[in-house]
Amino acid sequence: MKKDNRKIQRRYKQGCAVIDDAFKADSKVVFIRIDLYYRDNKSSLDKINKDLNKLNVNSHTKPTIFKDCINYITKLEKGDNDNYHAHALFTFKGHNVRNHKYKAEQIGKYWQDSITKGDGCYYNCNTEKYDKYYLGTIHRNDTEAINSLKENVLGYLCKDEQSIKNNDGSDKKIKEFRCSAVAKKKQA
Repeated sequence: MKKDNRKIQRRYKQGCAVIDDAFKADSKVVFIRIDLYYRDNKSSLDKINKDLNKLNVNSHTKPTIFKDCINYITKLEKGDNDNYHAHALFTFKGHNVRNHKYKAEQIGKYWQDSITKGDGCYYNCNTEKYDKYYLGTIHRNDTEAINSLKENVLGYLCKDEQSIKNNDGSDKKIKEFRCSAVAKKKQA
């Protein structure tokens, strides 16, 4: 990850706070990483924004899937083929979620079938292929795994490649990097 870019540094700091906050909620945290996109070039900036907002809101209100969800990070991108897609990292209470691969499949199917009504697709990054990046369950004392997660997974989410430029001539800001709220420190 390039450390010289202010936007990347800001994203990385926000993402680290989300990860650190998850370990305050539970000593074991399950990390779920999925890619969200659309089939047949059916994406638009408006559509993916609405769908990501719905997914983020439902991560607090859909107990069958998100009951033990602590927080999340999503990164919106525009690919070389002009299709919008998102990378997502969800954290869950590790004492309650045992099978991270199945939980990733649940979220992906929910994106595909409920959020996008069949227009969406997903890729489950919690497969054997990505095991070296410390997805799945991590204990708060495993600093090697946490550092690898931050450097590799969070570093990838913070990248500036495939950023979205506002081509409509407006000054409207595009929120590419989204994090759930991090608990505020209590004042003494």
